[in-house]
Amino acid sequence: MSGTMNSGFDPIRLSVAWLAILPASPFADIICGPILHTTPPACLPFADLGASVVLLALTYVLPSLRPIRGYLRSITLLVLGYVVVRQIENTEAWSARFSNAPAWQFVFADSLLELVPCMLLILSLVRSGLTRRDLFLARGNLRAPLPMPFGLPSVSWAWLGPFLTFFLAGPLVLQLMSTVRPDLHLLQRAMQRLPLALAFSVFNAAQEEFRFRSVLLGRLVPVVGTSHALLITSALFGLGHWFGHPSGPTGVVMAGFAGFIWGKSMLDTRGFAWAWIIHGFQDLVIFTLLLMSSP
Repeated sequence: MSGTMNSGFDPIRLSVAWLAILPASPFADIICGPILHTTPPACLPFADLGASVVLLALTYVLPSLRPIRGYLRSITLLVLGYVVVRQIENTEAWSARFSNAPAWQFVFADSLLELVPCMLLILSLVRSGLTRRDLFLARGNLRAPLPMPFGLPSVSWAWLGPFLTFFLAGPLVLQLMSTVRPDLHLLQRAMQRLPLALAFSVFNAAQEEFRFRSVLLGRLVPVVGTSHALLITSALFGLGHWFGHPSGPTGVVMAGFAGFIWGKSMLDTRGFAWAWIIHGFQDLVIFTLLLMSSP
């Protein structure tokens, strides 16, 4: 990837890049529901799509925005995918199947539906010129160093990866204990469904890393620099968890921090592996506790 940091100093370009994550996240739903205590209008997903289209259209009007056209094209198709998912989840058939279903069943099904935005993201890469390496779709160097500030010696991801896998799980368990309220008496049932939990964690971590980081980092790094690209994708990932697991304001902070770590691992190792492994373990914890919280 041949991007430089200089392009990230264009204030208009950077502002639009940040602004684009709002319609690509549940930001408007958060404003309507938890903050204003009103029911989000049915047209809200289409308003988000319209906002993304407008931002994309601006790249054909303002020359300074042309470098982020590819990023905004990916964002727009991502939002279109979310519109499709939302319409499916609003159908009577979906409601009848999942309105009273255990949370783990909905979470698994919802993860499968997220293949729709993933496929549209792939479509957004047509004729982009981005390679698998640009998109971090390789194992990467698992022993790559993590540069440290203030002249401190670098730390190897060979040590940091396993440490973060378990370190991030601690706060996650504490948050889930208060939100999903798992019943320890159901631990045996959760262990019996461990293959299902493993399948979910492997699949969900892969599709979320692709959806929130691989493509968007590949699009952003050359045009706004690594620091802003990492912060933008982390903020999007955090906002996306307000209604997820972990949830609420603390969930946004936790997911945003985790997203920053996983994005940093991609940038340092030039690969997908550590982000997938660490993320997958957190998803295994989440799904196991959901299995223990359902009747």
